Amino acid sequence: MNRLVHFGVILHHIATVAGWAFCLVLLGQPQERSMLGFVLLLALTFVQSIAVLALAARLLLGRLDEKEEKLQRSADRWCAAFGESKAKRLFGAMLAAMVVFKLVLPAGINRI
Repeated sequence: MNRLVHFGVILHHIATVAGWAFCLVLLGQPQERSMLGFVLLLALTFVQSIAVLALAARLLLGRLDEKEEKLQRSADRWCAAFGESKAKRLFGAMLAAMVVFKLVLPAGINRI
């Protein structure tokens, strides 16, 4: 489970930066979208910008391991509550949902 948590943290960092960059690219493209789609995309870009700034701050302060420690504690609680195999499946589903949220949601909002 430790390797899965470590992989999850790395995936989270990559998805955060990639999602932010994807939002910026979508905002930069002149495309017909509704006012609601534009506002939602702008709001998501703002949220992603805060996440990237927090990641940069953790990197500069040398505190990147805090995220992994928090996730490891959560994974340990999940293992105690559900058993290791079910906890791994739940954690994998959570990672997949996070990637979908950060990378697919901007494209969906862009279509509104």
